[in-house]
Amino acid sequence: MTNEEKLGNLIMHENAYFYVKENSAFLSKSKILQIFKAASEDKKGNYLLKIEPVSKEFESGKEFRYSVIVFKYNKKAAFIDKPIYDWEESKLAFLCIIDFEDYIVILRRNISSISDFLSDFEPLDYSILTSIYISENTTYEKFTMDNISISPSAIRQKMLESSNLQETLSGLGLQNYTLNNARIRQGDQQIGLALKTSRINNLGEKKDIYSIFQWAINVIALVENHQPTEGFLTSFAKPINFGDYYQLLVPNAVLITLSKLYGDFEAGKIRRCYIKYKEKEKNFNLLKYLRGFETYLEVNHQDDSFQLPHPMISDLNLAIYPKSIRIRSKKLSNVFIEYENNYTPRILSVVNYSNSFITTFEDAEFIYTNRKLFKDSRLLGNIDALLKIFVPYPNLLNTISEKGSFNTNSTEFSSRSVFGFVENEFKSNFQYFVCDDLSKEWADFIGICDTEIAFFHAKSSDKILSASAFQDVVGQALKNLGNILPTDDQFSIKQSLWDANYKNAGNITQIARIRTGQNSHNLIDDYKKIKTYPNLNKSVYLVVDFISKSTLEDRLVKLQNNVSFTERNEVIQILWFISSLISSCTDAGTQVFICCKP
Repeated sequence: MTNEEKLGNLIMHENAYFYVKENSAFLSKSKILQIFKAASEDKKGNYLLKIEPVSKEFESGKEFRYSVIVFKYNKKAAFIDKPIYDWEESKLAFLCIIDFEDYIVILRRNISSISDFLSDFEPLDYSILTSIYISENTTYEKFTMDNISISPSAIRQKMLESSNLQETLSGLGLQNYTLNNARIRQGDQQIGLALKTSRINNLGEKKDIYSIFQWAINVIALVENHQPTEGFLTSFAKPINFGDYYQLLVPNAVLITLSKLYGDFEAGKIRRCYIKYKEKEKNFNLLKYLRGFETYLEVNHQDDSFQLPHPMISDLNLAIYPKSIRIRSKKLSNVFIEYENNYTPRILSVVNYSNSFITTFEDAEFIYTNRKLFKDSRLLGNIDALLKIFVPYPNLLNTISEKGSFNTNSTEFSSRSVFGFVENEFKSNFQYFVCDDLSKEWADFIGICDTEIAFFHAKSSDKILSASAFQDVVGQALKNLGNILPTDDQFSIKQSLWDANYKNAGNITQIARIRTGQNSHNLIDDYKKIKTYPNLNKSVYLVVDFISKSTLEDRLVKLQNNVSFTERNEVIQILWFISSLISSCTDAGTQVFICCKP
């Protein structure tokens, strides 16, 4: 078979990555060969097919060049520890580079070592991908979305699927999510869009390579002739050009999220993790440390560096480059992950390439995630609406602690504690009012009546506008949203706790946990019944004595008007936490109130 015949024998789906080049010139032959070499480091024997740049012209007169390699490589089976002779899987890999001068199209199968080369090109702009296939007849079948919340307890990712999501999904709150993947339908044509990786997948039957070339030309024509349109997909958070702003960005907080790594472990893609030092390798259990590495960090700005005071890694820092933001650490530079396809990157390469972190800045409108910069002008422009959830209570001016002090004779929480305030203010509104504090709590207090189930989360601090204290109480609320309507089997762990007296700091008090109502048996029976009521109100109350509504409003207006003030970074973080809290509670169909000082 000639190379031309072999090429014509290739069949594949219309599924490719589209990139924009920095200059309008075909890639040189030497550049193509460099990419081929990197892609085929593990090949066994000679190339099965190798076509160096070949020029071709279609009827439209559009000239392009294509380059192709196919090769065989061996791979150790995932269920084998140490290599055994002749116990290897033999696989084929394929790479095709289509060069349109201004654009590059990559088709690949079983290729994983060319990310450094692809970083020379820009993915198609978000506005292009979300408009080239969109019309009034488009239906939206599937979305995968990432939350841009900086709260560690927020739901990080959602997958939604329907015959037409535009008819079933409210656009309210979508600006708090970035769209990763979408599957849309135009008539009989289904198209998958991967917005993070600039991949377009025309779901259908396999085609020969020349048909794929024509499809790529048609896509490029759509890209070149596209007109930005406002539609359902533009309801999501929209990225802006990072290069226009990177010199102005001053980060103030980072949330490290490792869902990509967890996903790779779950999918069995990771073979092992190891530390390499002086050419010696030592395996270790990375999963054991991931949860400790995944955390929220306030940035320490020292001279021109941005230090991340991580409890596990002492030299973690943030670096801002013209095209991206990256996390760096010399200590982690010797930690490697070996994937099943023999790809062996450093752990920080995986974290940075998958952008497993979210960054906020001193300019409150900006947030960086998914290797893109987003600007949410609605955040500061919506202060009046955000402040609606804050309810001032003069009695919170008198609290001096969260729970007060205890002794074995205590029968009530101190009136000058936040716990005491919650009881005095809300207990009489409910048929049952129970203290669930400590021991895998759902909330500090739970209120239950025929019309409402309410969770109360209390927090005290002597630092006014404390972002860290606010993060704690928001996190507690977010991680327990699902427990407002618990499954029946969850109550078994609560019955004996709720029947007991409150115990804190070693003191068994005389404070009954069930503050209003009868015993836990009746409480749980009624809870199970009430949670099924169709018109039930679900509510979350955050009760804090370190935020004054009037003070917060003053600082937010100053932030809006770009007036400097001492607590600027704290207020920016609080602002994003409020936005995250409202978004998550809206998604869960739950009302949210923040009880604070006047």
